[in-house]
Amino acid sequence: MSLTIGLVAASAFVAGVWAQGRNSAGTLTGQDYTEIQQLYARYAQGTDSGNAEMWLDVFTKDAIFRPTANQDRRRGASPSEFKGRDEMTKWRMNNFANRRPNYQYRHWTGSWVITPGGDGTAKGRVYWMAFDPTVRPLAVADTGYYEDIYVKTPDGWRIKERTARSDPQPAD
Repeated sequence: MSLTIGLVAASAFVAGVWAQGRNSAGTLTGQDYTEIQQLYARYAQGTDSGNAEMWLDVFTKDAIFRPTANQDRRRGASPSEFKGRDEMTKWRMNNFANRRPNYQYRHWTGSWVITPGGDGTAKGRVYWMAFDPTVRPLAVADTGYYEDIYVKTPDGWRIKERTARSDPQPAD
């Protein structure tokens, strides 16, 4: 009987140690979640204010960015992919330069689902909405979601890979 109790206790101990080790690689702290959510805030603020440096700073230097906006689809353009800081900077600066002078859109994000990946990584899916606050009633310009891969760097969490997907829109 004591041998059975000993084996059960040893098995429970080993299983507990294994589970703790397994979970520690796949957990995020409250601080991690806050830092990741701040990436979305800085991304949106950089986009809306035309601050390319703020926008770029949410990404790793070797990030991949796939914007799939409805505007591109309506023009018949295929989805794009930009790899690394140089390509992303060129795209972002061109995008800002081609804005209409009174650009006033505001981007909002919510319904974050952030999943730990272990080894300093995580994945996320977040809804976004862009609207024009200068018209009444408010006009929703576009909606969609981001699919992201994050990595923890010496400078904090950054987006390693982002695909921005727009929801289907009615025909013009």
